Amino acid sequence: MNANIKNYTKNITIIDKYLLILISFIPILLATSIFIADLFASFAGIILIYIFLKKDISFLESVKKELFLMTAFYLIILISLFISDFFKHSFLASFFYFRYFLVSLSIFYLLKKYDFLLSFFLFIIFGTISLFIFDAMFQYFNGTNLFGYEYPNHNHTDPEAIKYLTSFFDQEKKLGSYLVRLLPLILGLVYLYDKMKYIHLNKFILLIFGIIIFSSSERTSLFLFFIVMGAYILVSQNKFKTILASILITLIVFNSNPFFAKKYITFTLQQMEIVDSPYYKSNKIRFISEEHENLIYSSLINFKKKFLFGSGVKTFHPQCKKNKEELIENNNQRNQMQCSTHPHSTYFQILSDVGIFGFLIIFIFLCHIIGTIFKMLFKIKRESRYFLSYYFINIGMLINLFPLIPSGSFFNNWICLMISYLFGFWLFLKSKYLKENI
Repeated sequence: MNANIKNYTKNITIIDKYLLILISFIPILLATSIFIADLFASFAGIILIYIFLKKDISFLESVKKELFLMTAFYLIILISLFISDFFKHSFLASFFYFRYFLVSLSIFYLLKKYDFLLSFFLFIIFGTISLFIFDAMFQYFNGTNLFGYEYPNHNHTDPEAIKYLTSFFDQEKKLGSYLVRLLPLILGLVYLYDKMKYIHLNKFILLIFGIIIFSSSERTSLFLFFIVMGAYILVSQNKFKTILASILITLIVFNSNPFFAKKYITFTLQQMEIVDSPYYKSNKIRFISEEHENLIYSSLINFKKKFLFGSGVKTFHPQCKKNKEELIENNNQRNQMQCSTHPHSTYFQILSDVGIFGFLIIFIFLCHIIGTIFKMLFKIKRESRYFLSYYFINIGMLINLFPLIPSGSFFNNWICLMISYLFGFWLFLKSKYLKENI
């Protein structure tokens, strides 16, 4: 792999090398400094604009539908900004949102022009993830990671409460989310080279990722990992053995620490009010916790007030406080207005911030992803070199946009960079897969 990269990198122009360097550092910077990661993304966008102004952009013909959706979504964001009651609050996040699309297009541009860079990106991403896994294991056995970050405890008042791995994220519970969002991309890139040769490597990757994600104590990330695992089983050759091994390993990990069951099962049932606890009384069975339902309820109130274009990007909190001052009756789930930085639900946040038009664009894209996955699963002939790579990159987009779980802020720069990074590979692998299957 390294030899091939060295043989071809001499053909990369200077300006493209600068772009490649900036894009390559984003995965590691997402854990060490989100400010620098965002800065590198902005510089990459500036370089790409310069390239577009100087060179032919005919290669974008293969993604003109996606370009239309990106442009439409950005225009909706701008409209929501200019009609927002909180213009100053929303301006930076809204006006410069296009930089995330430029990150995706930068990756697509580099891979379209130098497709051998898939090896380079696999090397970079795999090396970054290996560092994270080593650091997380070091933190598990030594109490601190390589930077001296302690092994945190999510409840410092309870000495028996379960600790959780964070690696380079320090006190932030993002390690599981970080790993599970990049997992489908790694699986896809590994399969691109020789699916038979690397089939055991991907099994090992799934095993290690599963253990680390489990130990991160992030329920949403674990749920998303099971989706990836299920997607892997559906295209594996030995489904029964894979399912049996997965169940066995899950039981072993659960039994390795009694507090895992408390965290993942008991606490979840208490939040859903299926069982009683000192904090949650079982009067109504909830889909998620009362707090999350209150936030969703608040976002729907926001949405009703600003139906078409929402209240503006990152304006959930001020709009919620404004609505809370009015007399609003609770629903039969006894939900109340509750204001936070965001509603912790991707699609309800989109409805609240950019209205029905912004929601429809993301929802249409989600439906396209789901439809593509089902078509690929029912495809009898899978000889295409890009079949498994494109399949897993679609799984990656699905878990990043999965609608039925609590989530971080959709317009947060960390999540935006994670999605846009993956989307760049999706654009390229889609073009290659479709070209092979025409």
